[in-house]
Amino acid sequence: MRDDFDLKIKETLAKRVGYRCSNPNCRILTCGPQEEAEKTINIGVASHICAASPGGPRYDKNQTPEERKSIDNGIWLCQTHAKLIDNDEKRYSVDILKQWKKLSENAALLELENINVDLQDDIQLIKSYMPFFDRPAFQHPFIQEGSMEDFDRAIEDTIIALNTGTVRSRNGEILHKTNGKSYINNLIWREKLNVIVDMLVALRERYALAIQNKEISISDRKDNTQWYCINNHELSEWFDFTRSEIINIFSDICSEAGLKPDYHFPRYRRGW
Repeated sequence: MRDDFDLKIKETLAKRVGYRCSNPNCRILTCGPQEEAEKTINIGVASHICAASPGGPRYDKNQTPEERKSIDNGIWLCQTHAKLIDNDEKRYSVDILKQWKKLSENAALLELENINVDLQDDIQLIKSYMPFFDRPAFQHPFIQEGSMEDFDRAIEDTIIALNTGTVRSRNGEILHKTNGKSYINNLIWREKLNVIVDMLVALRERYALAIQNKEISISDRKDNTQWYCINNHELSEWFDFTRSEIINIFSDICSEAGLKPDYHFPRYRRGW
């Protein structure tokens, strides 16, 4: 037997996020008009954070039926992300879904109260981050990287820059300082930057593992240049796909900030 939400809880979940999907990287509107004047379209779903019945995603046997069907165990999502979280419960944990819910409710509250936050500071910060992604590490296919060390260092420098606002040169010299992503007032932009940093960290961890497992072989030549061989081409494709996703997310932020990014991956592709 399922412990389903009643209609009042479903409506409250939807209203508390302004009828928008609670995935901070989505936030699509889930309700609108039909052609007929008295009808509406709803593409939103009141999803259970912990499943409504045994065997379901994130089911918690310690919950009571009342807890299972309470508003605290619900999250409002579009149909796409409602299906996504249930198909990959390990990735979309209880903690992540609760974070999504809190972020989306806070974003809806800011919209409702029309708090006069000067977004110019946010826009200037986003603008200051743009050069971080205008470098070979975010332009070249992995198989065409000129230096593996420079690639790893560029990813590390981008993580540091987004987290702390510290911009370093290739030799580690501090070029200038601004504010890190925690100073961004726009909650959706800040969450997207958090996602980018998580993906950058994953890139560095996977790179280190690839070196350890000899999936990438590196040696130095006599002329002080590097020679390397990628022994796992699926790995190369993953590096390219992940960086492409990072560029897409950051481009979305720039577009929403009224900036005009010229990012696409790969930007350069050499012929053979």
